[in-house]
Amino acid sequence: MSRRGDERTDHQEQMVAAAVLYYQQDRSQDQIAHALGVSRPTVSRLLARARDTGIVRIEIVPPSVDPELPAQLATELGIAAVHITPGRAESADPGPVLSAGLDAALEETGLAAGDVMVVSWGRAVYSASGAVLRPRPGVVVAPMLGGNDSDQPWFQPNEVARRWAATLEGTPRYLHAPAFVSPGLFESLLAEPAIRDTLALWDKAHVAVLGVGGWPKPDASYAAAGFPTDDPALVDAAGDVAGRSFRIDGSPVEYEDPRRFLAISADELRRIPHRIGLAAGADKAGGVVGAARAGLINVLVTDAVTARAVRERLGSR
Repeated sequence: MSRRGDERTDHQEQMVAAAVLYYQQDRSQDQIAHALGVSRPTVSRLLARARDTGIVRIEIVPPSVDPELPAQLATELGIAAVHITPGRAESADPGPVLSAGLDAALEETGLAAGDVMVVSWGRAVYSASGAVLRPRPGVVVAPMLGGNDSDQPWFQPNEVARRWAATLEGTPRYLHAPAFVSPGLFESLLAEPAIRDTLALWDKAHVAVLGVGGWPKPDASYAAAGFPTDDPALVDAAGDVAGRSFRIDGSPVEYEDPRRFLAISADELRRIPHRIGLAAGADKAGGVVGAARAGLINVLVTDAVTARAVRERLGSR
């Protein structure tokens, strides 16, 4: 064997030795450095290299979800299906954890080329648009509400639609209009052919992907996006979907704000066959219950922590 081959073998043996001492014998890196006669930084590099080359394979086995919980929640919420992913999704970026449940929910819709999918705003929908999902080439993706002046990308429905179209290998359609407008501007916008063409997609939609918002809002980002967070009518709101707020019993909250809301109506949303709500965080439990009772979602994708919070909100055992 060549000298280079000997050096490679020696290095591999050091990686194995360091890995055994660290992962199987619970030795500290300082102890391993002393045992192998190398520096502590070298031990750190050996362990990293052992993982990179497959000598060490780390498997994460999350606790399983109660197999009866999805069906139980679906029954009590009165919706078609609940998909629960193990663990806790990060509220600011829940897409990676929710992606498996979302992919399963999309598969059940039979979404195919030429079908229309509409998307709402919100962190969950934006985050999910960057998750690893099976492509569905030819799908048309459109926003279900207008835009706003927020500098947060998850409050820009056109950007959310663009990302979803890229992920699914579909085609984006845009709504170049603000969400909250004066009554006069509202009528003018509806007269624009390009806007009418996008709004017409709402009646053709096969799937809606919606973020389920909780109430009260935890930060000022909704107000910055133009959402009437200080409207007196919201005093007993439980949550919102695509800007439509509701109480825990599902009854709608009618804003006192005189501006018009350029967004899909609750009735238009209910006519979409598959309405997939994404929710991550125990604070969304009331929003999930209200959205289901309002008929705004008929499929829920969530994590185990949120699912248990929903069960508690429903008073289930």
